[in-house]
Amino acid sequence: MDYLFHGVIQVFQPVTLVYLIMGVLGGVIFGAIPGLTAALGVTLMLPFTYSMTTGQSISMLMGIYVGGISGGLVASVLLNIPGTPASLVTTFDGAPMARQGRAAQALSLGVFASLIGGIISAAALCMIAPQLAKVALMFGSWEYFAMGIMGLSVVVALSSKNMIKGFISVIIGMLIAMIGLDPISAIPRFTFGFWQLNAGCDQLATLMGLFALSEVLSQINGIHQSREIREVGKVKLLPQKQDVAGKLRQFLSGSVIGTVVGILPGVGQATASLLSYNQARQTSKDPDSFGKGNPDGIIASESANNACCGGALIPMLTLGIPGDQVTAILIGGLVIHGLQPGPLLFTTSGDIVGTVFVSYIVSCVAMYFIMLLLMKVLIKVLKVPMNYLLPIILVMCMIGAFTSNNRIFDCWVLLLVGLMSYILTKCEFPLAPLVLGYVLGPTIETNLSLAIIASRGSILPLASRPIALGLLLMGLAMLLWPTIKSVIQKQKRRNL
Repeated sequence: MDYLFHGVIQVFQPVTLVYLIMGVLGGVIFGAIPGLTAALGVTLMLPFTYSMTTGQSISMLMGIYVGGISGGLVASVLLNIPGTPASLVTTFDGAPMARQGRAAQALSLGVFASLIGGIISAAALCMIAPQLAKVALMFGSWEYFAMGIMGLSVVVALSSKNMIKGFISVIIGMLIAMIGLDPISAIPRFTFGFWQLNAGCDQLATLMGLFALSEVLSQINGIHQSREIREVGKVKLLPQKQDVAGKLRQFLSGSVIGTVVGILPGVGQATASLLSYNQARQTSKDPDSFGKGNPDGIIASESANNACCGGALIPMLTLGIPGDQVTAILIGGLVIHGLQPGPLLFTTSGDIVGTVFVSYIVSCVAMYFIMLLLMKVLIKVLKVPMNYLLPIILVMCMIGAFTSNNRIFDCWVLLLVGLMSYILTKCEFPLAPLVLGYVLGPTIETNLSLAIIASRGSILPLASRPIALGLLLMGLAMLLWPTIKSVIQKQKRRNL
């Protein structure tokens, strides 16, 4: 309650509320336009938070996060194109409902499900995060090293169809993080004679290259594609009674699945919505209607992908490990303001923790009203040609990279990292493991070095740390599970 009290004081100030609402509106617009994601929106706005207070910055970025994930619903229903990867599963039943003349019904139900998922995950965030932070205060160097390894293992195992490519992406991300001076010996590494790299690749320029520039390059091929938007009637502020009657189980199961998946490092909203959709279909009395315009499909997808946001904030705040790509960028936003996510944040900066809690809750409520009251405006936004948007985004990227340290060198970092990210994406290397490797690399390296130095070069003390051993075993189990599952399935086929 102390955290929430401090958060209310921080967020419910006129200027902060304006920034939050602007963030939600901007995020919804980014999410509604196919190709522009929540990660891109948060990345582009990071440079503009330099002049804000910490509370204003967090509120605005949280608004963009919530709005960006929810906004993808609009394009999924009206264009049969996911506005963001998180809303991919929404197209399965949202687009058929629109073709049947029920677009307004699908939009109203989807936004309501987003609100329910967000509020339930917010409750989990407020209850779980402080307790998990207390446990994390007992962690030492071995535990943080093991936690980082487990986080990378989870994202390699779950976010990639090809585990080898996922592992390579992790290594590339960790190599980028190792550029600069060694944190223990201060010896330059991978600087190639450039003194500007002694401090490493600028975090903001690197993140903007990974997300923004690579996205711009990916969208260039479809820059002149036209979009056919379906007609929408009046979207009501509340969904029709028959659409939500008897659907409590669907709302709750989608929200719980989304929250749990969000806590897993780097898995993301797309996986959460797919798992929730499959669960809803398997437990439905009419599974054949899924994919043909069943409202339960929209409830399952939208409640899960929005609940994933609250779940992803839990490991970010308590352990400093991002739950998805957007929270990886949010960590950068906190670092910019001199804050380091982790258990100590709850003891040294309780007002910041409360600001995250309250701004997330208020953003969910603001998203609901903004999307329903401004739905006609959002539909018109879908008609904006990409050849107008992409140059603006590119200019914002360059300005943001330059203003970080007022040097052109960071613009070159942005271009090189963006080009590398684009090439890897085209070669079907997953981006999530790369980002997690970049974010968690310093944590893993520094804590392993400190632990070995403290034990005078021996790794035997690891055997006396049950938490660290348990985390490493969990990571190993996650890596081996796809192989074990494949062997079990082959054995079943042979028996048949």
